Amino acid sequence: MSFYFEEKPFEKYGKELIKHVNIKVEPGEHIAVIGENGIGKTTLLRSIFNKYEETAYLMEQDLSQFQEFTALDYIMSWYPKLFELKRKITTDYEYISDYIEHNGYEIEERIIRVAKQFALSEEDLDKTLSVLSGGQQTKVALVRAMISQRSLILLDEPTNHLDHEMIDEVVKYINRSNSSLLFVSHHRGFIDLTASHIIEVSPDSTRKFVGNYSQYQSIIDVERQTEARAYEKKQKEIKALESTIQRVQDWHHSAKQSASVRNPLEQKRLSKLAQKAKVKESQLNQKIDKLNTQKPNEDNRHFHFVNQHSVNKKFLVTMKDVSVTINNQIIFNEMNFEIKHNENILLTGPNGSGKSLLIALISQQFAPDEGDVYVTPSLKIAYFDQKNANLDYQSTPLSMLLDMDGMARSQAQTILASFGFDQRKITQPISNLSMGEKSRLQFVLLYFSNPHLLILDEPTNYFDIATQDLILKMLDSFTGQVLIVTHDDYLKSQFEATHWSIENNKLVNVSLTPQEESNVDDTLKLLEDYNSIDEDGHFQTDD
Repeated sequence: MSFYFEEKPFEKYGKELIKHVNIKVEPGEHIAVIGENGIGKTTLLRSIFNKYEETAYLMEQDLSQFQEFTALDYIMSWYPKLFELKRKITTDYEYISDYIEHNGYEIEERIIRVAKQFALSEEDLDKTLSVLSGGQQTKVALVRAMISQRSLILLDEPTNHLDHEMIDEVVKYINRSNSSLLFVSHHRGFIDLTASHIIEVSPDSTRKFVGNYSQYQSIIDVERQTEARAYEKKQKEIKALESTIQRVQDWHHSAKQSASVRNPLEQKRLSKLAQKAKVKESQLNQKIDKLNTQKPNEDNRHFHFVNQHSVNKKFLVTMKDVSVTINNQIIFNEMNFEIKHNENILLTGPNGSGKSLLIALISQQFAPDEGDVYVTPSLKIAYFDQKNANLDYQSTPLSMLLDMDGMARSQAQTILASFGFDQRKITQPISNLSMGEKSRLQFVLLYFSNPHLLILDEPTNYFDIATQDLILKMLDSFTGQVLIVTHDDYLKSQFEATHWSIENNKLVNVSLTPQEESNVDDTLKLLEDYNSIDEDGHFQTDD
């Protein structure tokens, strides 16, 4: 079955998002939808779902309204009759026969089997969504999509918060699926492995390309180069025509200067020359108007973090023999870790391994059961929260910036515009923004926070690809330290850092050789009585 969606213009709440949407999905196509944050990709998926509700499934990106559901109940709610019977069973066992008659337990077994492919245990399925990590919630949403068995599956950011192993499972699911799939993603590597086609969404239109992201990017690069060359050629032609106009004007001016005002014949001749010059100038200007085209768009945005300061300490953070147990589960067992001055950190590890817990230890929001955590007292930390919990959803983007000390309105408007917020969006409630726009706003706030250490937890989950590249440029110019938690291979390849990985309840410095690791252990022993070592190798304490 083919699926068609056309709307001109495509609007939401009376506001035009896209001038002309024209999407066709053929049977079995796996199409990645890409475009800037806030352009309307999520709204577009929902509109397509509304049109094909009987044959389509839409994976929810935000599960906040289901936080009190258990994971199993949320998945089972795809079957309303069974879900109702399952709830009735908790108070009246007479409904068990009806539940069996509707194959309830067989469907539960199928859900459990699919969930195990995504490393979700039966214990995980019995937990409420509110206690599951972001990665686990994404897995639950994917399991619900997989058991739907609809002809058209619509996925919104299906790799968010997932580790490599789980992303591989999603890749396998998509590649072996016979359903037509339409998925929004900003993960370049994932799109390369799964997409048969790309749909590019812009304010003007939707365009469909054959191939994965790399193939799409090659086509776009050629287009841009062609447009740039055509623009340069037209500019040269315009300059030549302008030069001709100037010569005509000079010629006319010279003739006027030499003509005698008392000679009627010369004045008549001058009048004819003036008419010819005027006609010629008009013709040339018409050619210039036809040649004039808008300069091809270039993303030249580049920002530096303001008022950057550094901390003159060799070790900004050290952890020694740290152990943490939560709900009888060992997360860290005699774990050691450090962040040095002038050293960026790349942190990886499976979902649920303790990456967010490590961030909580560094920011001193959580204390270990055993071991020592030392954070330089003067260290100022800025944290990018993947759930955007540090935003005031009732406020507006402009108001949040104006609440910062010394912030001028013009400065706030300029930086917000540079991050894609137009005049309408800067004055609307943050709750109305897309997930990508909320993440961009959070990064704008970090821009003005003057940190020594910047902690970014999965920063590329909701950023469009152009904004990802902008942030990489900003990080490259940042003079402080950066700790990034990510599963994005592209981001890792572009970010020079010491790579630490959580393995077997410990942190392992992947960048070190075994011999170097032993040297780190020796250094940590030396630091038992001292807080830091200066650049000359002398021990010093922190005031």
